[in-house]
Amino acid sequence: MNKRTASSMTLATMMAASVWIAGCASHAPSAANASSAPAVSTALSASAAACSGLAGKAIPASAIGLPTTGATVSSATLVGANDAGNANGEFCKVTGAIHPVDPSAPHIQFELNLPTTWNGKALQRGGGGYNGTVVTALDQVPFGPMSGPTPLAQGYATFGSDSGHQSPSNVDGKFALNEEALDNFGGSQIKKTHDVAVYLIDARYGSAPKRMYFAGNSQGGHEAFLAIQRWPADYDGAIATHPVYDFTILQLDGNALSKKVYAHQGAGWLNPNKVALLQREVLAACDGLDGVEDGVISNVAACRKTFKIAALRCEGGKDTGDTCLSDAQIAAVKAIDSRVTFGFPLANGVRSFARWPILEGGDWSSIFTFGKRAEPSSPPTPMTDFGLYVLSDPAVRYFITRDTNIDSLTFDPNQWKARTQHISKVIDANDVDLSAFASHGGKLLLMHGSVDTAVSPYNTIDYYERLVARVGKRKADAFMRFYIVPGFGHGTGTYIASWDSLGALDQWVEHGVAPKDLVVADAGANAHGRTRPLCEYPSWPKYTGSGDVNVASNFKCATH
Repeated sequence: MNKRTASSMTLATMMAASVWIAGCASHAPSAANASSAPAVSTALSASAAACSGLAGKAIPASAIGLPTTGATVSSATLVGANDAGNANGEFCKVTGAIHPVDPSAPHIQFELNLPTTWNGKALQRGGGGYNGTVVTALDQVPFGPMSGPTPLAQGYATFGSDSGHQSPSNVDGKFALNEEALDNFGGSQIKKTHDVAVYLIDARYGSAPKRMYFAGNSQGGHEAFLAIQRWPADYDGAIATHPVYDFTILQLDGNALSKKVYAHQGAGWLNPNKVALLQREVLAACDGLDGVEDGVISNVAACRKTFKIAALRCEGGKDTGDTCLSDAQIAAVKAIDSRVTFGFPLANGVRSFARWPILEGGDWSSIFTFGKRAEPSSPPTPMTDFGLYVLSDPAVRYFITRDTNIDSLTFDPNQWKARTQHISKVIDANDVDLSAFASHGGKLLLMHGSVDTAVSPYNTIDYYERLVARVGKRKADAFMRFYIVPGFGHGTGTYIASWDSLGALDQWVEHGVAPKDLVVADAGANAHGRTRPLCEYPSWPKYTGSGDVNVASNFKCATH
């Protein structure tokens, strides 16, 4: 990889000096620091000039590895270290658009942040849901440290995009009616945005990044998988959290389960009180199986053997109120707790989707709920309708059938086999052959929460186990780590993970120091600073029986 040029190092040195001098501004100037004043002005002028020089810059299509008609920088603004609301140090905020081949397709809008003091590395960030909003990449990596500098403040050039369409809602799939926009969402925007960012980084600093990382959660985790599977030579490392890597298959599963919930006039639907009942009873049965009752179910395997849903059955199997579940409701819960198999293969031969953690403390009462009514709306409404119905409907409506008026609960994937397989090929990132990524030293940190109800943790376990079956545990450990965090949902739950994933990744890539004995903090509002060991799958945090239950050192990673 290329190193920074002497000129960029000189500029960094000048800026470091200017920061030191600014800190002395309250003192009367001596002859020595008075003579330094021109250096401050020169450094600031150089930064401003270097930044403004990018405004209006055109990036030729030849610099982008996939078909476009080039890209254009629309603005380049120097953000000062002391500007209101800025905790990232001085940087150049660059915005622009990557232009489509199809004139009717939307542009890819992007933002690139170029720190004045650059560490020679870059970080690409992923989006969420169906995307549609520019990822600014100004903040921490997903579930990063609660305190400490952001990647940009550490000197990383950071960037992201809207994935190639613009929408006020991240559950809006209308863009998929355009084939190029669909292809961009399916992964092409990652490469296009990467190449434009590298071009502009080189223009600003005189060299390309010596390291390139990708970090994303949910759809962003999917994009991390896409990046290292399709363009492995472009990335030195990736952080993937709750990855929607089987995007198409996830939506087929959500569609199938929604039919179960809403069948027979919604007989299988659980109202909020019944959802709370189920979660409360599971917690009561399983909370202490890890050695401590703390609101977190860590020993999931034991929980599955301990809790029996039959204990919640209403007398006679009829719905008699909120203190029990009817036979239809138990059947719906069991369907959610079961693998869904499809009648034909999708990308890389995958034919099924894993069960969900509904009987192990799954967080069905926050973002992704059972909704507020037994009768579904068409199209569905977030928070009002069953969460998996909300997520799956746009894929059926806009991606597969392209029938904007369809009732997706009548959708039969077998009647749309060829189209569904095509969409899976375009979007899904379930290839377990990561040899090209691993062979040049690429490293992957993979993490999932145990109670996620937007992307099943068991689907990520499926991916990991398929990969290990292919290459063996020793080879897998040489380039990846996989963690399950108990009690963590899709950003919610009873234990909201916070850890220095980027620091761990960079240490591994740069210095060959593999992650070991990592700690994950709880960022929840009432966490009171509790920590747990970040355990590699299939182990989980078990209380040793003595010491403060809020301190990680009093737990060990166990498998039984």
